[in-house]
Amino acid sequence: MAALTSTDNLPRPPLVQRLTARQWATIDAVIAVLFLLGALGKAYHGISAGDAVSTRIRLFLTPLLVVATVPVAVRRRAPVFALICTGAASTVLAVLGHSVAPVPVIALPLYSVAVTYSRRTSVLALASVEAAALIALAAAALIRPVTGDITFTVLLAAASWFAGDSVRTRRIYQTSLIEQAEERQRQEIERAQRSIVEERLGIARELHDVVAHSLGVIAIQSGVGRHVIDTQPDEARAALEAVEVTSHSALEELRRVLGVLRSDEGPELAPAPTIADVTALVDRVRHAGVPIELVVLGIKPNLPQGLELSVYRIVQEALTNVTKHAGPVPTRVCIQFSGDAVSVNVVNQPSPVLASGQSAPVVDSGPGMASGPGVASRHGIIGMHERAGAFGGTLSAVPLADGGFCVQADLPVRGVG
Repeated sequence: MAALTSTDNLPRPPLVQRLTARQWATIDAVIAVLFLLGALGKAYHGISAGDAVSTRIRLFLTPLLVVATVPVAVRRRAPVFALICTGAASTVLAVLGHSVAPVPVIALPLYSVAVTYSRRTSVLALASVEAAALIALAAAALIRPVTGDITFTVLLAAASWFAGDSVRTRRIYQTSLIEQAEERQRQEIERAQRSIVEERLGIARELHDVVAHSLGVIAIQSGVGRHVIDTQPDEARAALEAVEVTSHSALEELRRVLGVLRSDEGPELAPAPTIADVTALVDRVRHAGVPIELVVLGIKPNLPQGLELSVYRIVQEALTNVTKHAGPVPTRVCIQFSGDAVSVNVVNQPSPVLASGQSAPVVDSGPGMASGPGVASRHGIIGMHERAGAFGGTLSAVPLADGGFCVQADLPVRGVG
């Protein structure tokens, strides 16, 4: 036997929810006919054929009973029209002493009005029906004894309005619950989409930092090795060793970053770089031929892992720009810890090429940031700015008057957790 689909296992909705509009119209028409037959039978029961007064009244009963019952058939499409017709005809019949009770002609139209319109409108409709019924009762009592219980209409109208108003309130409540659920679902989808975008940006930023720095060092060392391989084999060997070490380090960091993208296993457990790893970073760049001075001022407090990673990446990107755009020029890296902030300062001297008179290309580093040399550094400077901004800090990357370049980042420590 074929397996049942998920739809087959769903419970069927109640019968009243499965009926179509045409079926409901047919049911209302049948009810209107039954009301008419019941009202005619009740009205003409007990009227003697020879009674002249009753004979004259008989001429008005049939059309009034038709007006009081037949509009029930259109109560869903025109509830106010149906209520006016049934209410007016029932009032006239009551004044004539022929109440339609116990036929509930007023119940369905008043229920439809209470369900369809606001509470204020339905209360006005109820008050009008009750007032008309009471006036008819008083007028009929003054003229002649009333046949039938006319108070039935008063009580029935109140009960019908209460039922209709309760159903309308319940429908509004259910609609509100559905809208709230849909809004929560939309918010969850938006949060998930934002999380995906933020995760992609973070991964892209990490990949850029790792690849750009490592490839910059590898490019310098490979170039040095190519130039001295014939004349200075020892220098060429040292350059190749630096390329090997840098490439292995880059591969390890790439494995860690890309580990979060694996769906069949968890991410790599290697710790993210911290401020303590800046020393090794500087050593790698120093081995690539860039003379770097590392200065650490103050006592390092306990910092969040994300803040330490941001400091490391800012230094890494600044040194990458030095190797790519300035070459082996003296560079100073200063990390200073104070009570409420961590400051990072990376300054390099002008490159020999730029010192000879050529101008550095200018990069648009984004709103609120200074321009810096090298179009290729655009994403790196933007990444440094984003890392500083993530912790409420500031970053500037500006050329110096002597042709050098300075990267200054200030990241607050208080309130970061």
